[in-house]
Amino acid sequence: MLYNRLSDYLIKRYGEKVQRVGINAGFTCPNKTGLKGTGGCIYCDSTGSSFASFNPEGSVKEQFNTMVEKRYKKRFNYFMAYFQSNTNTYASPNALRNVYSQLTDDPRVKILDISTRPDCVPDEVLDVIAEFKKNLDVFIEFGVESTNPNTLKFMNRGHGLAEVIDAVERAKKRDLEIILHFIVDFPTDTLEDVIEMAKISSVLGVQGVKLHSLYIAENTKLADMYKKGEIEPITLEEYLERTVKFLEYLDPDIVIHRMVAEPPQKGTLFGNWGMTKQKIQSMIEKKMEEEETYQGKKFNYINK
Repeated sequence: MLYNRLSDYLIKRYGEKVQRVGINAGFTCPNKTGLKGTGGCIYCDSTGSSFASFNPEGSVKEQFNTMVEKRYKKRFNYFMAYFQSNTNTYASPNALRNVYSQLTDDPRVKILDISTRPDCVPDEVLDVIAEFKKNLDVFIEFGVESTNPNTLKFMNRGHGLAEVIDAVERAKKRDLEIILHFIVDFPTDTLEDVIEMAKISSVLGVQGVKLHSLYIAENTKLADMYKKGEIEPITLEEYLERTVKFLEYLDPDIVIHRMVAEPPQKGTLFGNWGMTKQKIQSMIEKKMEEEETYQGKKFNYINK
């Protein structure tokens, strides 16, 4: 096995495939409202990734039902309700409970998956999230993006690595399944930084990671920098190398939820070197086969 693939993990866990359904619950982000900063991260488009939702204007339940009926009904029985857009813990505990509970009583939903920031999960919010473990499995995804403090500052993330470690440790106490997001090809990071991302994920003992290939969306600060020639994306060959190295240093028990991003179809100045997500993933797998390597090959740096 080249790497610990999410699809295989879910089939083993539930006996059949589980399809992720992206939900836009109407949240915003503390890095846009002024609590943590303004303008958001330099790469974040105005939708906060809601472009991936089928019907982002509808209610949570309407979005889910529309997506299932129009795209997945005949192919899947079980689903992951993925609260994806912006920061999905940026509200009061009661408001969050009301939002999440719109889907958690649906027998088709096996997983509640909440994407958020590591600096936006106070204990009372984690307690609310943990309540739903009585009826289904609960994933929490933290946008880390980089472990390099200079890169985090350049991105205008509004948090550092300490907040990530704190959030992970507190989520672990509540037995939540934790997934970390990383942009492995941000131009201010190096191959060594990417290896460190893998090592930190392994040492923290998280259950999953998502790797994100950088895309540049129109009407972002990163787009302005790109147009002025102030920032240059790395090459596809470098991306393949970084991803393979990340996997080599990663604990083999950690599940790979994604290896390549899927940019918006409209308004993208640069994304995936003009190739499909599936094509790049195939290139990563081919490179691993050619180099006779696999996830965890260099996982020998901690006592476990």
